[in-house]
Parts: sequence; structure tokens; C-alpha cells
Amino acid sequence: MTNLVHIGPLTFNADPLAGDSLIVENLQGWYSSPAMRVDVEDRPNADGAFGSVRNYRAARALRFSGHLLGESVVAAQEELYDAFAAIQADGVPFQFSVETDAGTRTTTATLQGEAEVTPHPDFIGASVVARFVCYDPIKYGPAQTAQTGLPDVGGGLEYELGEPSEALYYGALGDLGRVTLTNSGTAETWPVFEVSGVLDGGFYLQNLDTGDVLRYDGVVPAGSTVSIDTRTGEVLVDDTSDASTYLTRDEFFSVPPGGTRTVQFNAISTSSGTPTMTATYRSGWW
Repeated sequence: MTNLVHIGPLTFNADPLAGDSLIVENLQGWYSSPAMRVDVEDRPNADGAFGSVRNYRAARALRFSGHLLGESVVAAQEELYDAFAAIQADGVPFQFSVETDAGTRTTTATLQGEAEVTPHPDFIGASVVARFVCYDPIKYGPAQTAQTGLPDVGGGLEYELGEPSEALYYGALGDLGRVTLTNSGTAETWPVFEVSGVLDGGFYLQNLDTGDVLRYDGVVPAGSTVSIDTRTGEVLVDDTSDASTYLTRDEFFSVPPGGTRTVQFNAISTSSGTPTMTATYRSGWW
């Protein structure tokens, strides 16, 4: 059951008795699957058509309708009508979220056509209708992070000879330099990795479940961060400089629906300080 719909900065309540000024009437396309893209090529001299090994989803199309209700004519016009009409005024795609009893799921949307506002005869209320396109049709859960340092063997067994009353001490625990990413949804998702130095010869990340490797053969100096987006293939230093030329192995991998991936973090050569790798990942649903 839909509870709240967030369209950019505006929050619409699906409960008309809640007393809110923004009310959801209908949301089409959110719970349905995005359309499958199927190109049918008929067999010229036989029945049927040529098949395909795999088909892909189209963008998600949403149609939203709701109501605006102000305390007065002036308040309705200044606070509600204008705000809805100004959705995506800067042209930049925005966050579109739906809250249900199962949690919040979010996609990135862009307005298609006009954000239509039709005032009621009393001019205090209005109906609103808008269509949105989500180029990435997956609905994502909240972002999660997992962080690790480089592998560390830790301490060893220590004991005092001739002192049987002394308890054995196994030393500090080691660190495998691994993180495990979980996707509890129905669609594969693609993590983003951020690595900070100092790493003198770069680093590599290995998917221990599939063997895929992301190898970065560039220096990661103190105070800098290298990010790798496995969905887009974008590699940036400090979120600005393109560093894709240093990615000598680009075996990008996803986290499968209902599955996990364990990722190993290693230095290619020497390092100093406390290099870290942080993975940001989400569950995704169709």
C-alpha cells in the first residue's frame, strides 16, 4: 500500500483523511514492470519470427495524479500551485520516491510534457497531473556502505613458557580486506567503489564469486579518492578528473537479485598510512 509519494521536494500523502495539503489520487507505472523491448522480425519463408537470446527493459513511464488543497486562495496559489508547476525547473532529473509499509524505493525521474494544474471552482483546491520518465527503470532501496582496509595478517600466538597460570593470547585479529554486498531485491544492481590512499602503484578489486577484476594502475596519493562506478564505467579522482585510462582491467560486475558478492581489496605494490575501500550498494526492484 502506498503511503507517501515524494516528487522532488514535494510530498504527497495517499491518505486523504491525513489532513495534508498534497494528496495522492493515482500513480500508474510504479508497481507494474517496465515494458520489455521486443523487435519482431518475421521469417520471410517460414512461419513465426526470428528469436532473440535476450531482451531488455524500456524506461519506466509514470503517470501521477493528485490534489492540492490550500488554506486560502492566496496560500493555494503561492505555496502549492506554483510549487507543483515549477517541478524540475532547473531541467535536472530528480529523485522520485514511494514509501510503503515495506520501505522506501527511489528512482531518478524527468518530467515529460507539462506539470498540469487545474484549479477547482473555489480556487482553494486544484487537481494535478504529470507524466514522468525514469531512464533507469529499477527502483532502488536505501544506499548501504561497507568498508575495509588492506589485508592484515594480525598477531600470532603468544604465551609465557614456565607460567602455566598465564592465559594464552592469540594477538590482534587479522583483516581479510573483504566486503560482502547484498541485494535483497528482484533486479541486479551495480555498486560504486571509492578507494583512498596512500597506494604507490594502485590497487585492484576482485569479485571472489566470479573472478572479475577491476585493476587501477595509478598512484593514489594522500588526501585523494578514486571512485569506480560499475554501472556507468566512470572512473574519477576526487569526483572531478577522469582517470579511466588507469583502469587496465575493467571487468565490471553487478550484485545479482537475491544474492551477494564478496569483493577483495588489494594493493598492487607498496602502501602507507591506512588505505581504505568503501563500497556503496543498494537493493533493486523491477
